[in-house]
Amino acid sequence: MSTKATLAHHRAVGDEPAWHLYEEVFESGVVYLELEGVGIELRTRELRSRDQGGADVVVRLPLSTAIQLGLHSVVPAERWDSACRTDKGGALRRLRGSVKKKDDQTESTEKGE
Repeated sequence: MSTKATLAHHRAVGDEPAWHLYEEVFESGVVYLELEGVGIELRTRELRSRDQGGADVVVRLPLSTAIQLGLHSVVPAERWDSACRTDKGGALRRLRGSVKKKDDQTESTEKGE
């Protein structure tokens, strides 16, 4: 007999992963989030005492899944809009500099020129 009580869930659709938010009936103060079909990064911690140890988990989520989980509601609107931009490569090119090998120099770096 399962002691899981579903709070919310989403079945996998297309490229979207499935997720299941649930509680254990006899365990108070925590909920569980099960994700299926997502990329993760996992780092384990050394167990030194009962309160330490375990793992650090980084989960790569599609934006649609983050929205389904309500994660966008805890992010300032401007930051969320930035995260949703599809042209992030352009921002990276601007950070690397605007002068390319074949560009003409428009400013001189030495005085008097």
